Parts: sequence; structure tokens; C-alpha cells
Amino acid sequence: MIITIGRQHGSMGHEIARKLSEKLNIPCYDKEIVDEAAANSPFSKEIFDSYDERRVASYIMPAPHYVGLHQGFQMNMEVANAQFDAVRGLADKGDGIFVGRCADYILRNRAELLRVFIYSDLNSRVHTIMKRKGIDEDAAKKLIKAVDKDRASYYRYYTDQVWGEANNYDLIINSSRLGVEGSAQVILACAEEMIKMSL
Repeated sequence: MIITIGRQHGSMGHEIARKLSEKLNIPCYDKEIVDEAAANSPFSKEIFDSYDERRVASYIMPAPHYVGLHQGFQMNMEVANAQFDAVRGLADKGDGIFVGRCADYILRNRAELLRVFIYSDLNSRVHTIMKRKGIDEDAAKKLIKAVDKDRASYYRYYTDQVWGEANNYDLIINSSRLGVEGSAQVILACAEEMIKMSL
């Protein structure tokens, strides 16, 4: 069973993925995708973290690792492709839950795939980010907007599809209504039903 989880910033997608990992006793790959890619490429983990799910043509690496716009574009492409290779390699090892990084698209041809998108109302996300980052409401709103914009742009560039659009997923969940536990339970039930149907 391969489960991919796209998520709005602050929607608790990471926490839901970890909870689901516990329930299914299978690995969860989030930042682990970055670690795996960095371990098998000439780029440092710092560079991978800097380009992780960023808009393709907008990011310029700051000092002391400054690169210009053209170099930044090329590096973004290479870093993304290394992550996609890491996603494929980890999926080849067996069951797993993959968070973000276009995994739903990269693994789209696998019969055992369940594609999930997690969203939440803005107020819930703002409070989550305020608590997580220790910032005020205005800063949380700006961060949410910036991160979601980056993720949407990144997803569109590498998949030519719309991030969060229903047609790209098998299941879409409002985590502000169900919480972490409830959301994980719904995904678990869906995964179990898919396994039954495949037998």
C-alpha cells in the first residue's frame, strides 16, 4: 500500500501522516525524502532544504551559497528530480506514506496507490502555525499564503496539474472537522477497503 498525502500549510498533514504510519505500521516519508535525496546526490542537505517545494523560477539561493536566477532555476530542477528519484526508490522498497513533493503524480501508475489531500479552514491553520512557529496572527497568515503559493506553483510546474484539485486525488479531507485522529481513521478505512477490492 502506497499512500500519498498532499496538504495545505497548517492543515496537520504531517501529523496525520505520522498517525497513519503508526496505525498501519508502515514507514512515513516527509523530510525523509529530502534526506534520502541528499544522501544520493552531490548537493548538501542545506541546499535540498532551501529548494524543497519552492516555486521554480522565483528562488535565488542567499549568501553564503549565492547563485543567480539562471543557476537557481537549474539547481531547483536538479534538486526536484533527485527528490522524485528518492520517492520512486523508497516506494520500490515496499509500503509507505509519502507527504508532498508531487508523490501522488510521481507514483501515479502504481495500482496500490491511494492519493489523499488534506485541507483545513483558514482560522484553524492560522492557529496551528501561530502555535507551531511562535508567531502572531498576521505573520501566520502571510506564511500560510507564501508556503501554499510555493507548493501550488511547484506542483503545477512538475505535474502540469492543479494542486488540491479533486480530480488529482482519491480522497480529500477537511482536517479542521475531523482532527488528526479522525482524519487518520478515515484514510485507514479507505485504504483497507481498497486492499479488499484488490484481492
